[in-house]
Amino acid sequence: MTLWYLARAAGVMALVFFTIAASLGALGAGSRKPEQRFWLQYVHRSAAVTGLLLLVAHVIAVISDSYVDVGASVVVWPFGSGYRPFAVTVGALAAYSLVFAAVVGAARGRLARSEAFTKRWRSIHLAASLGWLLSIGHSLLAGTDRGTPWMLAITIGCLAAVGTSVAVRLRRREDQRSTPLSLARAGRFQ
Repeated sequence: MTLWYLARAAGVMALVFFTIAASLGALGAGSRKPEQRFWLQYVHRSAAVTGLLLLVAHVIAVISDSYVDVGASVVVWPFGSGYRPFAVTVGALAAYSLVFAAVVGAARGRLARSEAFTKRWRSIHLAASLGWLLSIGHSLLAGTDRGTPWMLAITIGCLAAVGTSVAVRLRRREDQRSTPLSLARAGRFQ
């Protein structure tokens, strides 16, 4: 039972930390104050790394647990899982997206010298958003607690947190576009 509890706890907490990272990423991108942006990015990255560590713990615990039919091969071929193959595949795709975003994010400083990479950074970083969304789907499909009120509350809370952060970011962007200073810079305000 210990591995089962560990797998559940690590999976749920990974989702929570990825939600924190996604929320702060959305808020930090729209911040004008450099010191505020620095701290938001620092906590964003810390939450993402913590989420990745919890994801590794989740995967290892699930693979090690003899109750579920999920072998180590699921990391490479998730469709072959004997336990809820579609849900495990959604989780594996989430993991692939999140790890890809983390690797590219870790190399961002070195790749920033490339103008082509800098222009494509936001679109590449969307893999993290896709991974987060797939992890929400995985939590709704895979876990033994997926239908319990507390797990549904956590999942809805995660969706609400990211949704609110994205709404705030979009609102900030719209406010920045409609200020007289930005209109004057754009040549629309005389």
